[in-house]
Amino acid sequence: MTQTFAEVMERLGAPPPAFWENDLEMGLEHFFARSRRDGFMDEWVGRRTGRQVNVLCMNLGLDGAGSVRSKKDSLRSCDDELLPYLLVDQFAKYKSKIATIDFAKGVLADDVLETCRKNEEDFDTTALLFAIYHNSWSDLRLVFHLDKIHKSGFARMKLKDMVRRPRRNFEEFLQPETVKEILDAFDKAKGDGRTSEFKNVVIHNGHHLVFIRRAERPDLVLRAGGVVHGYRPEWIILDFADGAKRVNISSVSVSIPLEIANRLASGYFGRSCEYENESKVTYAKQLERFLDILRKQKTGELLLVEVVVLNSPLEGSPKIKITDPDSHPIGDAIGHFEKAVGGILSEIENIESIKVYYRKKRVSLIFEKVEGADDEYVVRYSDHRLNAMERRSFEDHLRDVHGIPVLSTEKRFKR
Repeated sequence: MTQTFAEVMERLGAPPPAFWENDLEMGLEHFFARSRRDGFMDEWVGRRTGRQVNVLCMNLGLDGAGSVRSKKDSLRSCDDELLPYLLVDQFAKYKSKIATIDFAKGVLADDVLETCRKNEEDFDTTALLFAIYHNSWSDLRLVFHLDKIHKSGFARMKLKDMVRRPRRNFEEFLQPETVKEILDAFDKAKGDGRTSEFKNVVIHNGHHLVFIRRAERPDLVLRAGGVVHGYRPEWIILDFADGAKRVNISSVSVSIPLEIANRLASGYFGRSCEYENESKVTYAKQLERFLDILRKQKTGELLLVEVVVLNSPLEGSPKIKITDPDSHPIGDAIGHFEKAVGGILSEIENIESIKVYYRKKRVSLIFEKVEGADDEYVVRYSDHRLNAMERRSFEDHLRDVHGIPVLSTEKRFKR
């Protein structure tokens, strides 16, 4: 009698379809039938790297000696036991390498990590995920969540008012039942028929990350025979720090995540609380020195590769952009322009944005003028271009080397 996909997974002690489809948001339609086609498994095994083959052999208790070819032949005889690893292979696609490696280092034994290592700094991340799955398949959910913090910008916010810290710490307050109760009350008060689904609380680098999935806007999915109507899911990440006196918010919507963060803070501190966008002042003279250093710099960690200027010295004062698409420094080009036409970097308020080349990525910086002040600015950058670790090092570099505090271009507002 032919077994269904769910029955096969249950027999193997593998996660049920709901785990893959709901928790990891992987579409399984037609997957089982496709895996049963003649030659499918042979081809899949044939595409595995030597590191992946070694981990699979360890996980399945196969002889790890001999050539990679002989080990692949042994794997081909495993049939159904490889089904969960086909799913892990699909899960591995487009996942942040840094999120996978960082998590794996915290849960895998040293010898397993070495089996997955490519060189001193790099790993085979699919092999790591095979090992993580075998170690504890529920950890894939954590990787799924941590992956999101490396791919999204975060609005930096702080409490508007001073509050006294409660006796219990924030971690004790963030119990799933407490968070769910607050989310249910928020959804009821909102009355728009959408639900905020609590997914996880993760402690990461001393921060408390709350992951929430919520229906954002109406959408549809095209399927054979018609369409299925529903809502587009939005992932809201609330990154609380300093005992909830600060929060970084990642989301698509602008007001909903802030309202939820306010409710969680109010519940914790026992009084009405609101967060506001953080602001750190940099003076015009500091920015002038910073730009002067950048334009002269031809090598190093931070290179100037684009500048957009309003009210240029050209006739009619149009906006101009000087940029190098290959990310070569443009300091000489700026100098040539200024000799031929006129200065473009001396008036900070006329600089719409610049781009710097950092860790092989182009990062935008804008100088946001402080309202009512002549020479005060808030420097913001496109943090979504960098992963979480690169953001920290970028901000440290700007602060420690140039004395400039930088914040994300992301902001959140209550409507």
